[in-house]
Amino acid sequence: MDARDGEKPARFTLTKEDVFPWEEFLEKLLIAWQLGDYSDVPPQFRPQKRIPQFVLDGFPKEPLANKLKILATLRQQGYFTALANRK
Repeated sequence: MDARDGEKPARFTLTKEDVFPWEEFLEKLLIAWQLGDYSDVPPQFRPQKRIPQFVLDGFPKEPLANKLKILATLRQQGYFTALANRK
């Protein structure tokens, strides 16, 4: 991940033991999707086609587990590029 605010470190790495801040990340993604400004969005989460409005409207009301399922479903439906398999 890269930081665009000029603060150091500009990059950081997560290990398998670290807990990713999904709730905060998904909140920022939703704002970017609503605005159509993907400049701060990682390429793997940039929509390839317009996300339906009903998904954007309902997304914030869902619990985290459902948000992750919605994200996976959108990816399966071609809204995002496939994730690379990491070994």
